[in-house]
Amino acid sequence: MKKKSEIKIRKATRKDIIESLKIANDLKEWFDNNAREKNMPLDFKLNNLIVAVEGKSVIGFLCYTSYSGKMLLVWMGVKRDYQRKGIGKILLDWLIKEAKRLKLHSIEVETLTDEDDYEPYTRTRKFYYECGFKRIGYKKAKIKGWDDQIVLEKRLK
Repeated sequence: MKKKSEIKIRKATRKDIIESLKIANDLKEWFDNNAREKNMPLDFKLNNLIVAVEGKSVIGFLCYTSYSGKMLLVWMGVKRDYQRKGIGKILLDWLIKEAKRLKLHSIEVETLTDEDDYEPYTRTRKFYYECGFKRIGYKKAKIKGWDDQIVLEKRLK
């Protein structure tokens, strides 16, 4: 991996959408079939998508939108070989700067509950908590077979 300063963040192109979906397809422990085959392709087209790029390779993605003065982090993933190397933090830092530029008051993300000890999401929650997110809500699953979610928020100054 190159130095963090050599990692570029940019708005996704059509080709980047395909590369981001390939990353998601390799991260099946985080993204189920429904997410990868239905929700993500649509969300990547309808919402904003940024990518982390090293050289010419997409190594991570973050999909976001906004509503009611908040930024909503919809999806984020980092290529397996680049995980735990600061790429997620680089993507999140970009989102924080963008939210502040737009004068939004917070960033929200939903994830599996703290009570769910599934290791990939234990790491996910740890990442968000270390980045200053706080639990502000609990959402019961509305669709049979789906998991309950917690809502995490990072307040912006």
